[in-house]
This record gives sequence, structure tokens and C-alpha cells, in this order.
Amino acid sequence: MAEWLRRLAFIGAVGLLAFLGLHTPATVQSQTRSATDARSAAQVHVNLLPSGLQQVVVFDDNTQSMAVYHIEPNNGKIQLKSVRSLVWDLKMEQFNGEVPLPSELREVQP
Repeated sequence: MAEWLRRLAFIGAVGLLAFLGLHTPATVQSQTRSATDARSAAQVHVNLLPSGLQQVVVFDDNTQSMAVYHIEPNNGKIQLKSVRSLVWDLKMEQFNGEVPLPSELREVQP
């Protein structure tokens, strides 16, 4: 059973990477592509949850967003659990911060 789950995790991760790596968004007539456009840079993290579900987390560096999927081990059913843009999260200076806060550190800088 554990070997089967490892194989499923590997196949799922490779499949997601292949999809994200080969997928290029369509260009509208009014848009132009520059030579500096980078292909989608994604990171995929796979975890086995205590419930037996496999969790796949995909981070897209270009859009600064993440998606969370759960895969059922018995039938391979994939469920999208959450998608979130991290753009505004990453622009916050602090959240649930502890002392010293960034603003306090700036005050003591020469």
C-alpha cells in the first residue's frame, strides 16, 4: 500500500509539473510577447496527510499564487481545495508578528 502511494505521489507530481511547464497562456491580439517572458516557474510539494489523503501544494512564482489539491488513495480522485494569490500577503509588513516588529527595528537603525 505504501509503495502504491509513493508511486501515485510521484506520478501526480510529475503530471502537475508537466502540465504547468508545458502550459503557456494564450496571447490576445492586443498583447505582445517579449523575449524576456519566462516560462511558468512552479514548485510542487507533496505530503501524505494522517487521514491517508495525499496533499499536493503548487506554488506559481510568476503569479505569486498557490493551489492545494487532495488526492484520494483509493480511487485517485483529485479535489481542488484552495487557491490563493499571495501578492497582498507578501506585501504586508507584519502579521501576527512578535517583538521586535519591523517598525521598531527601523526606529533604532542609524
